[in-house]
Amino acid sequence: MKEFTSSFPYLRENPNVVYFDNAATSLKPQIVIDAEKEYLEKIAANPHTLDYGNAFRAWEVLDITRNKALQFLKSPDNSQVIFTSGTTHSLNQVAFGLQNMIEPGDEILTTTLEHSSTLLPFLEVSRRNKALIKLLPLQNDGRIQMDEIANQITKKTKLVAFASSTNVLGGFNDVEKIVKAIRKVNPEIIVVIDAAQSIAHEVTDLKKWDADLVAFSAHKVFGPFGVGVLWGKTKILEKLVPIFYGGGMSGQVEGDLSSFELQELPARLEGGTPNISGIYGFSKALDFIEAIGFENIVAKENELKEYAIQKAKQIPHDLATFYNLDNNSPILTFNIRDYNPQDIATFFWVKYGIQVRSGSHCARIVKNQNIPPITVRASFSFFNTKEEIDKLFEAIKNSDNFLEAIL
Repeated sequence: MKEFTSSFPYLRENPNVVYFDNAATSLKPQIVIDAEKEYLEKIAANPHTLDYGNAFRAWEVLDITRNKALQFLKSPDNSQVIFTSGTTHSLNQVAFGLQNMIEPGDEILTTTLEHSSTLLPFLEVSRRNKALIKLLPLQNDGRIQMDEIANQITKKTKLVAFASSTNVLGGFNDVEKIVKAIRKVNPEIIVVIDAAQSIAHEVTDLKKWDADLVAFSAHKVFGPFGVGVLWGKTKILEKLVPIFYGGGMSGQVEGDLSSFELQELPARLEGGTPNISGIYGFSKALDFIEAIGFENIVAKENELKEYAIQKAKQIPHDLATFYNLDNNSPILTFNIRDYNPQDIATFFWVKYGIQVRSGSHCARIVKNQNIPPITVRASFSFFNTKEEIDKLFEAIKNSDNFLEAIL
């Protein structure tokens, strides 16, 4: 693993920094950075052109990366990958692309821990269509209560949307079992998964998941910003109405402008020039993961989380409250006394060079989880070390001195 942990230029350029904000975005390995640069310098073509060699190479990048993504996701037959700008774009395409199927009184099921990228699009669709948002009950660790799923589904339930792992507490939902429970009640319900938080930390097997639509961002999984994936079963993707229209997606426009036809998938949902240099970088990110071995990434992160749990148990309860010590995701969520989490995050950075996240983590309706609406979040990746976790807990122990450090 050591040869891969040295692959991140950010860590080389900032040797005294401890990067514990992996849930917000992953660091980018050199191979990804080089790929974007290579594309812009040596290929530099629009994949919609197809009139010369480099343009064919650009189209190849799209095709090869699409197939790599399908393999990475262990995709079943009759499914496709749509490239988007990120998870937010993907989930908006889902919500508003299915809007015409949502009727007054229909129900959309989700949870209180969902990221705004899931919650807001479906809230807006429910508002426009006079549908009802219902919240699935959660366990204390933030995972969906399996025994409550059947009780929450009614004849009006059209869609269920939830995260495979939340960015607040990080517990991994058993997607396969949850989807089976939904299908048992009504196999026609559309199941949408926000996989942004789990994609880099848990094997994604879409053959087993049997979800209808899955969204994630490349930047969460060592890839560039501005590239997202919307995976879907072809029969469901074909039902989506595009949320914007443009070049590359139109087939034929009638001369009197009375009607037009769209291309087949995936083009019909990929209007405009794609972020092709970013997609090339994403392709190399998938190569990077394959070279490490996903099982090695998971094993290292589990080791780090277990080490952090043992350290957390040694901290006096009146100093720090930890909210998710009962799951193995590489996220540690906590608060220090009644101090403002932003002050603590600033203290960690100024005094110790530790980068963490504070706030609501874009989950705006967190409730009934025995956690306050704002917290400090430290999130690990395989390149982090036990020594860095030691430094985090040294900072926690010295947090009473935060005012002296930041003023």
